[in-house]
Amino acid sequence: MSPLRLDRLLGNRRGNVSMMYALVAPILVFGAGAAIDYGRAAQIHTKLNAAADAAALAALTPAMLQQDSSVAQAAALNMFNGLTQNLPGLTAGATQVTVNVTVGATPLTRNVEVSYSTSVNTIFAQVLHVSTLPVSGVSEASAQAPPNIDFYVLLDNSPSMALPATQAGITQMQNLTTKEITGGCAFACHQASTNANSDTEGNPCTDGTTPTLSAPPPSTTKGSDYCSTKHGTQIDNYQLARNNGITLRLDELNSGISTLLQTASTTSTSTTFATPPKYRFSIYSMDSLWSIGLTQLMALTSSYTSGWTTASGNFGVMEMYSNNNDCANSTCSSSTTTPGGDVATNYDDSLGKLSEASYIPNPGNGTNQPGDTAQEVLFIITDGTEDEESAGSRIQQAINDLGSAPGGNSNSTNWCTAIKNRGIKIAILYTDYLAVPTNSWYESWIAPIQSDIGPALQACATPGLFYDAGLDSSNLGADLVKLFNAASQSGYLTQ
Repeated sequence: MSPLRLDRLLGNRRGNVSMMYALVAPILVFGAGAAIDYGRAAQIHTKLNAAADAAALAALTPAMLQQDSSVAQAAALNMFNGLTQNLPGLTAGATQVTVNVTVGATPLTRNVEVSYSTSVNTIFAQVLHVSTLPVSGVSEASAQAPPNIDFYVLLDNSPSMALPATQAGITQMQNLTTKEITGGCAFACHQASTNANSDTEGNPCTDGTTPTLSAPPPSTTKGSDYCSTKHGTQIDNYQLARNNGITLRLDELNSGISTLLQTASTTSTSTTFATPPKYRFSIYSMDSLWSIGLTQLMALTSSYTSGWTTASGNFGVMEMYSNNNDCANSTCSSSTTTPGGDVATNYDDSLGKLSEASYIPNPGNGTNQPGDTAQEVLFIITDGTEDEESAGSRIQQAINDLGSAPGGNSNSTNWCTAIKNRGIKIAILYTDYLAVPTNSWYESWIAPIQSDIGPALQACATPGLFYDAGLDSSNLGADLVKLFNAASQSGYLTQ
């Protein structure tokens, strides 16, 4: 061949695409086939993981939590095999599954691990002598059987809890008290001494008669003829709210406790659990005046729904003799100034007593095993404002861990920490103040610290057991149920 023809042949590019395609085509075909095989294996892997998750959960149902570990293990195996036996694409006889059921940190806790390995048959990859693709996975879960619990409920019944539950109620209350020293009081305070009292000025007599004044406001000469003997005594703001059908935060709290107790009763009698949890409740009101202190409204009982029906009638707002004057006795027939001042929200008194084993014993694990005792949970429902007496001075502030308050508090014990260190859980429902900007006391003492209250209460509560009711206190029952469910949860799952 001549050199010229050789050069023409070598320089001719016609047909190159066909040659290249012929060389690359098998690779493309095998690549597409492999992608299909791997995609199919991934879909089957997802279904296997779902089966493993379902198997782990099958060992943690409420009924299984009451059974021996071997029974739960069998339930998990049956669940996995039932979900995978007809799964297309799996290599026959290749699936291996292992279920491990162990007890957790407490006798009530169960951990489950479901691990599997198998292979998926290939279609295209068999040309390359790859007949199967291996797949494996692990699912882990944990749950806790519902424990037996004794609940100790502390209700804040300080005067601030006598605020109306809604903004409309606050406005209505202010419109009914325009003659009082503040020009309209939203607080439905309960006072034993009312006649000639600037905090109840203008309130009707018990028979509905409008009182007469010795001099018109703003005169400080109140006289003694607000309500003469024939008209009865003058009503306080608490009764004024009652006479006008104004719902107070205290009322919502009272009915909310009924909802809480009914929920507990339903849970404890549910057939969901082979052995339902046992609950008991004891209820206290704060009544933290120096001369009265913590008041037990209902002793610890398993008959708590009927018990509260009777006891709730004794739950009301804390009574003062008059503004800034405590009651000297339970009948509030006289006042006392010892050790001094208005100490309407004394957390040191209430929490100090409840920290004692004579009030709340050391908790157990809450199982039904011989010798074990119930878990202990302290429920606190409060607006979180401390109002105490220390070294002759009045302390009003956002609570600092319910007892560890700065500024010379008479008792620096950190009650929340002391209680939790004993293994007792603390669950707190924070009932926020509604703003009362026309009230000088609110503006001077509450508004500046309001943003500090929630974080302080949350620091006191056991992690996960703090709930903020927000500015609407009209459904505290639902909030208490959420807190109850968190404190008595029947289980939790991971992965």
